[in-house]
Amino acid sequence: MTAAHGFPEERRGRGPVGHGPSAAGPVGMDPRARDAIEDIVRAVREGDDARIRTLLATLAAVADTAALLYLRERLYAPQ
Repeated sequence: MTAAHGFPEERRGRGPVGHGPSAAGPVGMDPRARDAIEDIVRAVREGDDARIRTLLATLAAVADTAALLYLRERLYAPQ
């Protein structure tokens, strides 16, 4: 159903509510993983290969599947 039916699944043609990138990440994500992911995204956008390698090593020490999926989501999100 749509917002017209009392359910806020869509807002003015912008697609389903709750879908799209989130800077917060999954609930319960290790803050170290979240910080590393945001740093990786910044380094990728800046093209800093050496920093990306270092940050990936840092992320590998604390990441779980949810963190890796969140990294993918953040990398594919429009700037």
